[in-house]
Amino acid sequence: MIKITSLKASHKSSVTRAFRIHSGALRRFVSRILGGHQDVDDILQEAFYRVYVAEKGKPIAQPKPYLFRTAKHVALNYLKRESIRPADYLDESDGIDGLENSYTLEDEIMAQQRIEIHCAAVATLPPQCRKIYLMCKVYGLSYKEIAKELGITVSTVESHLEKAFSRCQRYVEVHLENEYKARNRELYIPEKMYE
Repeated sequence: MIKITSLKASHKSSVTRAFRIHSGALRRFVSRILGGHQDVDDILQEAFYRVYVAEKGKPIAQPKPYLFRTAKHVALNYLKRESIRPADYLDESDGIDGLENSYTLEDEIMAQQRIEIHCAAVATLPPQCRKIYLMCKVYGLSYKEIAKELGITVSTVESHLEKAFSRCQRYVEVHLENEYKARNRELYIPEKMYE
């Protein structure tokens, strides 16, 4: 179990209180994402630290959802670094048993390839657009929080995110179509070869 009592003034922190109250649920949540890996405590500690530091910069109005979002992103980043595919991760869903066995190796490989393609798509975005996209999707910030952090309007944030979603979708579609065409060319065998 993680001990957080050593942090100075932790009794005043809404993040610390939320962590203490919801640590069991947070542990189960991260365990589901990691699929039985032993690093749950490390993920929880990293998530708590990130949220605790973020709270020092500005108050967090809803620490519980912020903790869960941060823990989710830390766990998924861990899986990505460790090259482990969370095939049975079901975005915060409970009570759906047996699905983890329905995934095939081919499904997992295809899912991993789509994630890689999407990451490549994000990398092609203009710097400001990419930054806003990551703040929203990776760090879980609201449009209003992003706008305040960057000193821009909420409508500008929305505009950048629309651009990011559109460009990423186009990139993924084009990449998958080209991959499909390339695969079919490799498999194409002219009939004249057999005459």
